[in-house]
Formats: sequence, structure tokens, C-alpha cells
Amino acid sequence: MSTGHDAAGQALGYVYQFDRATYRLFQSAVDVVEIGFEDIDDVSVHFDDGKEIREQDKSTVNSGSPLSDRSVALWKTLHVWAETILSAPSVIDNTEFHLVTTGSLSTECIARRIDRATDEKSACSVRDELRSMIPTLRSDLVPFGTTISKLSDYHLCMLILKVSVVDEMSSRFGGNLRDLEVLRLFDSGMQQGMFDQMRGWVQRKIRSLVENKERPRITRDDFDKELQGLFKRVTGARLSAIIEPFDMKNVDISEYGAHGFVQQLDWINVDEDVIREAILDYVYAEDTRIKWSDTNAVSETTLLLYEQDLTKCWKTASRRAYRNSLPSDELKGQECLDLTLEHDTYIHNHIMPKSFSCGNFHALAHFGEGQEPVIGWHPHFKGLSKGRSKQ
Repeated sequence: MSTGHDAAGQALGYVYQFDRATYRLFQSAVDVVEIGFEDIDDVSVHFDDGKEIREQDKSTVNSGSPLSDRSVALWKTLHVWAETILSAPSVIDNTEFHLVTTGSLSTECIARRIDRATDEKSACSVRDELRSMIPTLRSDLVPFGTTISKLSDYHLCMLILKVSVVDEMSSRFGGNLRDLEVLRLFDSGMQQGMFDQMRGWVQRKIRSLVENKERPRITRDDFDKELQGLFKRVTGARLSAIIEPFDMKNVDISEYGAHGFVQQLDWINVDEDVIREAILDYVYAEDTRIKWSDTNAVSETTLLLYEQDLTKCWKTASRRAYRNSLPSDELKGQECLDLTLEHDTYIHNHIMPKSFSCGNFHALAHFGEGQEPVIGWHPHFKGLSKGRSKQ
């Protein structure tokens, strides 16, 4: 019968496998077809070309390592993979083997040396070391050593070459949420909430598959559809609350005549209505960003990425405009302005109001004391603004 500590450790390990499966799904590239849970291994990754990753997960409740040289976790893992190769030797040709632990490996442990073996010479050295250890294993490890010893020198060497050992992996989410590209636009609190939501869906999906006697594998397409639905629910509710109407009646247009973004519009000879609309959009966008900053509604990282996207839109528009055979630089600038402002812009996959988008384009075009314009309309806007930003 398991002690309370053993039972807690087993439960923790099982929960961690769900974390790793969910993390793998978030991490999946376009060539991943599906992720398995307790199927051919703790977690498995299946690619469209038939290749796969078999992953063993070892969670620990303390700061030590579950992968010491004579640990059950290490030898049982090698035993499991050796059994697989003995029963189907061709597996070695299209499979990577990953051993993931939340614990920390010592510098010179055998697991670390397995991970470092990246060529035939070093792999053969580790293989010989493992073989020399097998006769000295304590009784509970002997069955595992016996299985491993049945592998040929070639297959044991190839197994070592195919093994990657990762330690100090996050124990909370199966990995570092900041490393997940799909969540990069969200702040840390939102990242955690979305991961937890998707992890719950993964658990329910696996349970349903098992109850229906289907393989416990989740397709990347199914995961992506569920995630896209979550994006829409989260961003729709969230941004509708923070994109508020703005009272334009209190804006004094005359106060903005000397602003850099207005000067940029003067350089391309746009009419007064265009300038008035630009000022109102600029003030609206500025007011919204201040509210976001005061309430932490949108992270600084998200706004930085948003500005980078706006700059990319302008670069595309300016190239198109400046290539046109228009008779003057002013007309090219007007074309650049029109092509830029017609772009829809997005935060968290949610389309922004047109006034907010245009206002942020004008904010990037603004310049003043110590501030250079990031974008501009006139083909020579950088030269025209040079020196004026220091006035």
C-alpha cells in the first residue's frame, strides 16, 4: 500500500502530465498532427511525416532530482524505451525520446551525460558506462537493467543519441508561459488563465476519448479551434469593456496646430477636415492608452507589439505609395496616408475601432522635443522633421 507521500507524489506526477500535454499543444508547430496522453508514453508528439516524440515526465515535490544515477525514475524510463525498441526496432529510426523533470540534475550525473551524447563516440562511451552499471544495480532495479542489457550495442547507442533530458522545467504549467508564441500578446495573468482554461478542456477531452474507447490523442486542429473560440470570448469581453466612447466636444482643435503629427499633414497639403479628424483620433487614442496604463488593462508588452504591427503596416503602405508615378511628393504623401489609415489593426486578435487605429498611426507620426517621428507621410519626412524635434 502506498504511503501518503507516495500517493501525493503519484498524483502530482499524473497532474503534471496534463500540464505537459497542454503545453505541448500550445507549443505545436504546423507540422504537428496530434498529441497523445498516456498513449505510447506519458506524452507523445506526432508529426505529419510520421516522426514522433515519446516523452517521460518526472515531477518532484522537493528541490532534489528524481534522476540520480541509481534512481527508479531513470532506470525505469530507459527500461520502457528499451522494451519499445526490442519489440519494434524500426521505432528508433523516426523517434526522439525526451525525459523531462521539474528537478535539477547534477553536473556529472549519468542522465546529464546521456543528454550531452550527441555523436557516436560519446554515445558509445555512455553506453559502455550503462552496461558496466547493470551488474551492480540493487535488486529493485535489476529487472530494468535486464531489459536494457538485451539491446544490441547499436540500438543502445542509437537510443542514447536520440534521448534529450530537460531539467528544471516549470512545475506550474509544464513550461514557461512566456515562451509560448501564441500567448505572447497577453499579460501574465491572462496567460495563466487561458492556460488553465485549455488544460481543463484537455482533461475533459481525454476523459471523453477514453470513455468512448478511442485513442487518448488530441488533434492540433481540435485544440486550435477551441483556443480560437477562447480568444474570441476573452478578447471580446475584455476589450469591449476598455474601449470606451470619448467625448470629442471638449477637444480644442486649436491647441494642436503646432504638434508634430499636424505638421506632417501640413507637409502633404491635406485639407482642414482631414487635420481636424486626425487631431480628434489622436486625442481619442491618447486618452484610451492612458486609461489602459492606469488600470493595467493592457500590458506594456502588448502595446509595444501593437506599435510594431502599425509600423509594419506603414512600411508596406509607404512602399506602394512612393512607387506610384504621382506628379509631386505631396500627392505621394497623401497616397501614403490613405493607404496606411485604411488598414484594420488588432490587439489580441480583436479588431480596433477605426478612430483608435488612426489615432495611433498619428501618434507614431508625432514628433516634438526629444522625440523623432517613427513614421511619416511625405517621402522626405525625416529630413523635414530633422532639428524640429529638438526645438
